[in-house]
Amino acid sequence: MLYHRRKNRRSAVSAIRLYCVIIASAMLIVFAVRAFEDKASTFSENYIVNFAGQITTDALSDAVQNTLVDLDYGYDDFATVKYGEDGSVRSIETNSKNINIFKAAVTKQSQAEVAKIKHSDMQIPLGAFTGLTLIANYGPKIHLTFCLTGNFNARIESTFESAGINQTIHHIKLIITSHIVTASVDHKGEMTFDSDFELAQSVIVGEIPTTYGGYLTVR
Repeated sequence: MLYHRRKNRRSAVSAIRLYCVIIASAMLIVFAVRAFEDKASTFSENYIVNFAGQITTDALSDAVQNTLVDLDYGYDDFATVKYGEDGSVRSIETNSKNINIFKAAVTKQSQAEVAKIKHSDMQIPLGAFTGLTLIANYGPKIHLTFCLTGNFNARIESTFESAGINQTIHHIKLIITSHIVTASVDHKGEMTFDSDFELAQSVIVGEIPTTYGGYLTVR
């Protein structure tokens, strides 16, 4: 009888110990998962913003290049340098019609390029979530899916660069301001940034006038 009581007591103690081990293990797993989730959430948020900015810039580059090819515009299509009888530069006149056509075409093309990547998928090594450099590129791939959309404003600017004695390089640039919205399961963010692209340039011989008209501005 005493033997059975001791056996039952040992069985109860063993059961309690097993129960405690299971509870402790479960709590450890929960804490580990929660810590990883917090780390992954912060990491994925920053990663998505950087990745979205990168693929948006690539899309804008494609849009600008495609528009330049389609319209076949060069320097003379954006601006014309007028010389006086003595060979001095009288004015730099901008072609407002062509500039407006180009800006509208680039904006439309930019929207189309970004629409192609509206739903994006990233694969990040599991080690990257740990914050440890040595294992950042190792481990199974974690898939992050997010949506991307935005709107764009384009403007033309010009800059002048000295190219030697009595010579100046006139750069015509396109500045695109992007307003991008990204959204994933646990993240929603907005960002605004400018991207500049050189459209054309020309070497102007002679002194540059101090005032200009049209859409071109001096920096």
